[in-house]
Amino acid sequence: DLGTGSADIPRAIVAWARKKKISVTITAVDGNSEILQFAKESCRDWPEINFAQHDLRSLPYAENSFDIVLCSLAIHHFTATDAVTILRRIQELARVGYAVNDLRRNWLAIWSTELLVHTVIRSKFFRHDAPQSCRAAFTVRELQAFAEQAGLKKFQVNRHHWFFRMVLEGRK
Repeated sequence: DLGTGSADIPRAIVAWARKKKISVTITAVDGNSEILQFAKESCRDWPEINFAQHDLRSLPYAENSFDIVLCSLAIHHFTATDAVTILRRIQELARVGYAVNDLRRNWLAIWSTELLVHTVIRSKFFRHDAPQSCRAAFTVRELQAFAEQAGLKKFQVNRHHWFFRMVLEGRK
């Protein structure tokens, strides 16, 4: 799980796997040491989750190191050039497939976020980060172009209207 943040996705996967009695091991990667420390503390009872601090642009893992590679809400924090680099690396790391979930830039998302942070949201972090993230997000066409530039072959980008998201998913 690249850009794991609080490791909520790894915990959800492990919880599902435990119910199904499926053995899983997850590597949760983030570049921010403070966020990673918070995630580690949140996962004390989740031995299936291992943590590593790395820059997503230069991951040290060998090709085909992981069955599935996930990256959620992180790509918009990078430049277009870096996004291509990260997508290329995601494909190299995945044995089976990958999913990249991110914000989808559009005027309604930007406008709605601006309205919410000036009327409802009180958190100083979200009041600053949410509008900035909506403006920095890529469009569906941009993400498709990045995937093509990265050499991804068997992929699709699906637009999700709920919370203005999109998912790039692919198989090897």
